[in-house]
Amino acid sequence: MTLQISKQGQTLRFTGVLNRDTLMLYSPFTLLNDAGDAVNFDFAALDNIDTAGLAWLLQQLAQAKQRGLAIALCNVPKQLLSLADVTAVRPLLPISN
Repeated sequence: MTLQISKQGQTLRFTGVLNRDTLMLYSPFTLLNDAGDAVNFDFAALDNIDTAGLAWLLQQLAQAKQRGLAIALCNVPKQLLSLADVTAVRPLLPISN
């Protein structure tokens, strides 16, 4: 399975699988370089995420915060919420729905 992240305006749409095997396709993550003040991460088409994917996501959130960029997570799958709960990082996720 693969990961595809497409940019549509101020929204990044994640499709496929965000895991240890696919996240290196987007490392370094350059899609935030030309973003405005706020970006939405839309996970509606995300099929799977593992702890490496969650760690990558947290790293992107930290880098965005350093730049003063606001990120909102939309259509967050239950699997991501469960991983965030188990690892006690859910409060760090800017979930908008």
